[in-house]
Amino acid sequence: MDTELSQGLTFLAWTGAGFLIVIGVFLAKLLFDLSRLTVSIKKSADIVHTELNPIMQNLNATAKTVNDIVQSTNQKVGKVTEAYDKASKVVVATVSKVAEVSGVALKEVAKGLFAGFKMMLAKK
Repeated sequence: MDTELSQGLTFLAWTGAGFLIVIGVFLAKLLFDLSRLTVSIKKSADIVHTELNPIMQNLNATAKTVNDIVQSTNQKVGKVTEAYDKASKVVVATVSKVAEVSGVALKEVAKGLFAGFKMMLAKK
């Protein structure tokens, strides 16, 4: 019985050692792969940083250009608005003066016609 127990324990020891070796090999491979992954990620980060910097500069320049265009357009719209306001003031003032003049002229024409009718009626 001792031999059977001894053989069982020996088999268990060899099997455990085999499992530990297999686990050790897989663990070493995992660490090696993680090391390669870390190097690849660092290279990718360097590439992204190298490529992203000019892209960000281009975006910054584009945003500045768009901002300049918007400000220029805003100034031009402001000038057009000022010109429209001035023109509308001139038109309103002109229409007011024309209304005054036409009112005075209409009164004078009416007075003249009335005076003419009076003279015509007075001559008879």
